[in-house]
Amino acid sequence: MTVEDRSNIDKILKTLEKLSSTAVKIGILSKSGGEILLIANVNEYGCSIPVTNKMRGFFRYEFGINISKDTKVIKIPERSFVRSSFDENQNKIESYGDLLEAVIDSKISVDNFYQIIGNACVNMIKDYIKGGSFEPNSPVTLNHKRPKTKPLIDTGRLINSIDFEVIYV
Repeated sequence: MTVEDRSNIDKILKTLEKLSSTAVKIGILSKSGGEILLIANVNEYGCSIPVTNKMRGFFRYEFGINISKDTKVIKIPERSFVRSSFDENQNKIESYGDLLEAVIDSKISVDNFYQIIGNACVNMIKDYIKGGSFEPNSPVTLNHKRPKTKPLIDTGRLINSIDFEVIYV
């Protein structure tokens, strides 16, 4: 009598190895460039900018605004869109774990699994930006970006820079 192994253990182990050596990066990726990364970082975490005499001159010349000598810092409020969208959608993101069975059963590839998650998270972040309630822009910012008035949306560069990348670790 011959025993035949139909368990596909070797195939499952290879799939699990590929799953554990693959990941997905989601957000504003380094390929977007330094300026948009800076804008994203400042909005995600907020920023305090020390006011200098040079800055006072720039604001007076560029915007017709006199910054008082008493003003020492300009504060850009935190408008988290990556972390907050993750927090708001954590259950939805965790539900993609249900696809792991399909990966183990070879119904979808490891790469497709991570692409599905990447696309879903990119869309969640973009939807959060479009529908999120963020601290309003300052009057100076509003004058500069008219007619758009929603924080994080002006030219579309930020929202269009949200992307994902499947990586192999």
